[in-house]
Amino acid sequence: MESITALVACGVAFALSYYIGRFTASSMLAAAMKGAACGLAFAVLFFITTVMLGAIVPGLFEGWALGIHFIALLIVAPLGSAGIAVLEHRHLEKVEARRLPF
Repeated sequence: MESITALVACGVAFALSYYIGRFTASSMLAAAMKGAACGLAFAVLFFITTVMLGAIVPGLFEGWALGIHFIALLIVAPLGSAGIAVLEHRHLEKVEARRLPF
């Protein structure tokens, strides 16, 4: 159960960082910072949500596995989200540069 919720949180963070890199970032540095913040926010949201659900429904999550997944998510989500946002922003810049007449 912990793995599924961690994958969902990571997937949503990656999807939002794609959106950030495509539409809201003005430079690659801004895309990297916003993407990393997005990944970190979803890692913390994952932890808060699973702890609250674990308190409401005892036995739903195992504490040790939840901690391991949270630590892994703290590393993977910000780095991956920043990378995805930067790559999408870079791709968008290349596409827009091809449209220029010169």
